[in-house]
Amino acid sequence: MAEPQILDEEMMQEIVMGEEPIAKVEQVTETIETEVEQGITEDQLKQLLSSEIADAMTYIQGSEFIADDRETAYEYYRGVMDDLPAPQGRSRVTDRAVSTYINMMLPSLLRVFTAGKYIAIYEPNNEQNTKIAEIITHYVNECVFRKDNHGEMIIRDWAWNALVGKVGVVKSYYNESSKKEEETYEGLNDMEFADIVQRVEANPELEIKAHTATSVEGPSPMGEGMLSLTEHDLTVERTVNTSTVKIENIEWEEFVISRDARNLEDAVLKSHRTYYRAGDLIEMGYDPDTVARLPTYTNRAYQSKVYDDYYRERNRADSPDPALREVLVHEGIVKCDYDGTGVREWYFVCGGGENVVEVLAMERYDCQIVFSDFCPEPIPNLFFGRCPADALVEIQRANTVITRMMLDSGYLSMTPQREVVFDNLVNPEQLTNLSPGAPVYVTRAGSIREMQVPFVGNQALNMLTHFETEAEKRTGVSKASMGLEPDVLANQTATAANIAYSSSLGKVEMIARMWADGGMRKLFSGILKQLIKYQDFTRIIRMSGQEVAIDPRQWEMFKEADVNIDTGLGTGNRDRDMAMINAIVGKQEAIIGQFGVNSPLVDLNKYSRALQDMAQTAGIKDPEQYFGEIPIGYQPPQKPPSAEQMEAQRKQRKDQQDFQVDMMNLQLKARELALKEAQVLADSGSQMSPAEIQKLQMQYEKMLLDAELKRQKMALDATNKLQELEVEASLEKYAIDKKSPKGQGIIPD
Repeated sequence: MAEPQILDEEMMQEIVMGEEPIAKVEQVTETIETEVEQGITEDQLKQLLSSEIADAMTYIQGSEFIADDRETAYEYYRGVMDDLPAPQGRSRVTDRAVSTYINMMLPSLLRVFTAGKYIAIYEPNNEQNTKIAEIITHYVNECVFRKDNHGEMIIRDWAWNALVGKVGVVKSYYNESSKKEEETYEGLNDMEFADIVQRVEANPELEIKAHTATSVEGPSPMGEGMLSLTEHDLTVERTVNTSTVKIENIEWEEFVISRDARNLEDAVLKSHRTYYRAGDLIEMGYDPDTVARLPTYTNRAYQSKVYDDYYRERNRADSPDPALREVLVHEGIVKCDYDGTGVREWYFVCGGGENVVEVLAMERYDCQIVFSDFCPEPIPNLFFGRCPADALVEIQRANTVITRMMLDSGYLSMTPQREVVFDNLVNPEQLTNLSPGAPVYVTRAGSIREMQVPFVGNQALNMLTHFETEAEKRTGVSKASMGLEPDVLANQTATAANIAYSSSLGKVEMIARMWADGGMRKLFSGILKQLIKYQDFTRIIRMSGQEVAIDPRQWEMFKEADVNIDTGLGTGNRDRDMAMINAIVGKQEAIIGQFGVNSPLVDLNKYSRALQDMAQTAGIKDPEQYFGEIPIGYQPPQKPPSAEQMEAQRKQRKDQQDFQVDMMNLQLKARELALKEAQVLADSGSQMSPAEIQKLQMQYEKMLLDAELKRQKMALDATNKLQELEVEASLEKYAIDKKSPKGQGIIPD
């Protein structure tokens, strides 16, 4: 990727953005003019960026609906309930409804996207590109998402941020990186050394880091004395390109979006607000003078205590090493009419500072970074919706109060207070230091009387059950759906259990499908665009046991490819899915057995896909190792007919032959009748010579018909004989193949 465009003091000042920059900024091919006659000025741009960021942060951090709800949900998740202090000497236990139900929802959501082989499937734009689409699907899912970015952890954290904090946001960007590997060679002769040097010079990824030549004596090949030889010790360094698309979850407080945003796509400003070391920014290619002007970040005004108080205790004081000081950076996308065309366009902006924005780089937006959002309970026309944690907070508060009262009641009922006539006690300290079984001495009987406090725990348990049911309604997660009530489920019919299960998962499935259609689709579409634009080298991967060379520069036609997110087999009851697929496979085998493997209703490709789905539903990630694909143009061997089928074919051919002979006899008889009629007519006339001529003609035609009949009969006999020979040959071949190891049928007899 090219170097970032550097804007000096006279240019504008900048936007704030992220810790680990989202994308290494690419230098603009055309310098953005600082003074465009019809565009906005540097000061106006600075004002636009500063005001949009400040307004967005004020809205997010100052909103009771957003910041306060998030902080409360996070603390309740941790079991911290400072808003519900316990009186001195009373129970301090806290309920964990928020964490309990959130942690119950997470596995269900993860299962939706991880149960299948691929999360995202890229659709080919025509039949010829089907294989390329399969390669893209494998590379993006297995290599980039799962291997390079630990994709399942990305999904888990993304879901957690959304379920607890209203909206979860991830960013993807192309991260340029490399690693060094060394190869050491010892005792090389001159020819071996020259060969390695030649290979190094021809490969820009290789470099000789160390070389030692040592003179040694060795016997002459001709056996005449000793020769002076040279041995080479060599260290070769290989630079391996490890650049790939990087995916990161953005913390709640670090994502900034315009106040009036209805959705992510239409927001005038969206950026990642984070922290960088000054030295890291310089290493990334930004202008050292501009970086030096960025102030050290020490202000917590926009930070809530969620992260700062618990684990984000940053040292923001000035460091003796200027390269180690922390600065606030924003990296994002802004929509404005910068060049004065009258039309607002999207720009990628990277800047530092807070109140005064120092612009590090600015260029037209082209997938430098891609934000993908997920809201579990969206509210129409609002970017920030609701989340399950919002609905569980008051449940946890009520459960905590009830549980504390129940525990206090139990404690008081089991350790009752005593009414004491103090003057009748021999040693009053015995009541304050009671020991089991120890007597208490009194001067008068009845001086000590226990004051019984009734236990109200049963009523409290009923209330807790009520709120548990309410929590299940609000989240869509129940004990039945999690398999935690076997006794209850055992007393239900299979149909009733499935209905209950499906009903309990309805909300979770709806959340998953909205996530798939929104955030997941954005993420995987962005990953493909970034690979096509920025990956400028070939990467070798393994796919279906074979090495495949990956060069996204050849995928330009897939830049706007449709992306389907697979959520089918991940939802619902796995046993139910397996039963359905088994039934489908059974029907397919019955159809193939009756109509053959080339049936238009079910062919071998459909049968193979059903078997792969069966293995996939059973949890096998790579079903191709058991059931392969059918090669294009493959024709399965034809199974020869049985003896009964051959006999039926012979009878059919004989019946056809007899029918044709009968038809010809009928035609012949018809001609004979016509001849006799003509002869009678001729005999009735006075002149016989014409009739005689006609009779002769008809006799001649009869002879021709007889000859044609014989010819067709002979042809039928020959065809029948040829078919019988072909069937006999097929039977012999089938008997030989059945004895060979390869003589296996696709479907058993």
